[in-house]
Amino acid sequence: MVTAPHASAAQAGIALLQDGGNAADAIIAVAAVLSVVYPHMTGIGGDAFFLYYDAAGDRIHGYNGSGAAAAMATPERYAGLSSIPERGPLAALTVPGTVDAWFALAQRFGSRPMHEILAPAVALAREGAPAAPSFAAATQRLRETLASDPAASELLVRDGPAHTGDVWKNARLGDALEAIGREGRSWLYEGDGARSISAYAERIGSPLHGADLAAHAGFFCDPIEGSFFGFESLTLPPNSQGLTLLIAQQTFEAFTGGEQDDPGGPAQVHAAVESMRLAINDRDAVVGDPGGPADWKRALSLDHAREHARRMRPYETLGRPEPALDRGDTSYFACVDGAGNAVSFIQSLFHGFGSGVVVPDLGMLLNNRGTAFELGANGIRTLVPRRRPFHTLMPCMLARAGKPVLVYGSMGGDAQPQIGLQISTHIVANGLDPQAAIEQPRWRYGKDAPHEEARLHVERRLGETCIAGLRARGHDVEVLGDWEESMGHAGAIWIDRERRVLTGGSDPRSDGLALGL
Repeated sequence: MVTAPHASAAQAGIALLQDGGNAADAIIAVAAVLSVVYPHMTGIGGDAFFLYYDAAGDRIHGYNGSGAAAAMATPERYAGLSSIPERGPLAALTVPGTVDAWFALAQRFGSRPMHEILAPAVALAREGAPAAPSFAAATQRLRETLASDPAASELLVRDGPAHTGDVWKNARLGDALEAIGREGRSWLYEGDGARSISAYAERIGSPLHGADLAAHAGFFCDPIEGSFFGFESLTLPPNSQGLTLLIAQQTFEAFTGGEQDDPGGPAQVHAAVESMRLAINDRDAVVGDPGGPADWKRALSLDHAREHARRMRPYETLGRPEPALDRGDTSYFACVDGAGNAVSFIQSLFHGFGSGVVVPDLGMLLNNRGTAFELGANGIRTLVPRRRPFHTLMPCMLARAGKPVLVYGSMGGDAQPQIGLQISTHIVANGLDPQAAIEQPRWRYGKDAPHEEARLHVERRLGETCIAGLRARGHDVEVLGDWEESMGHAGAIWIDRERRVLTGGSDPRSDGLALGL
């Protein structure tokens, strides 16, 4: 089974499974196709993280595919600025880690040569594909941003889709993907691809340099683990924000005592929101570069969750954290194959179209993940050359005795752990299947604009009774439409080992599918 936020990507993954490929092969095919057909959400100029369950070895592996800040990305280079610009050359300051992550997965667990895996993406880039609603809308919404970079203006404004269904091509990206498949990882990090990125970055004033690309290396790591209703809850350690979800899950369970008398009602939503607010406070205090202090480990303890739960009140709110505006456009996708291998994968350019900078020779957008760095005081997120930035990306699994039973995640920046909490609660506490859980009305705590205070945004389908109950408990609620893309593009696969059945779900807020064999 494959779930992905774009139908063509899901189809590419299933086709590889049908042809005898495994979960690693299929998920890279999905990732590559998304890089072509969902360029506002992801691309080879971004970063990637994954969890991979190797059935033969009976072990879950994590991989951190985030790129570090360039050597020339010094505070002095940003002197006079209060923050790193969201778009443009100065926003493109971290090394793209996505392609490295593809090869790390393929070399360790894959079964097919990379040129075969990337072939569907190459064909779509050259021949074109109809623009999905999310892509067409983003292109129009961000026209001014894209117009400020000559190559982005040509590729995405002049030749970009004006309406859903417009056929859009990116032949240069197709050539780049073909070269990656033929020559390997080194093409992008040391070869012609690296030289194109370095030359263009120097021309426009980005701090990225060829030496930064050559120095890049993602790394395998052990997942971090919490507990949730009898399951092991797994994600990646910092610089990922994944621990936010684990803290919130444990706090939610400790506060509710495992009793869910009000599924989807105001009491349950209130408990989840308050648990998440406390977890966000923890995250912002301890999540930074993976080589930094390990203060975050205490925050994962059950004692810490119980402390949080003792502070919470069933009919009133606690103080509100003020997370940064961090909605983040991203793509999440997952696969489970017939041998039982399972992969939870997430990759992103960060904000829509990343930095808005396109490398002309390659047709690739550069990410703006470095905007998560802070300028000024020496904190865990302060800009330091070669440091990895705080990352919202967080692939997730629930497991029993080390074997995954739920593979899940979502795009959404700050909303990612919030969506993860809602989906996992709906499935393991409320008894819903993945599709039904994903289709439930959703909430999101945070900001929609820098000048706003953080508030609780809810889909109108949550219902008048629930919304009134949340307001009565002190929540500042903003009611949105029935189906809001800002609430994420979630995906999930449930693994029933006893019956040997997979059940998948894909988000109606996206353009995707869950497909099985």
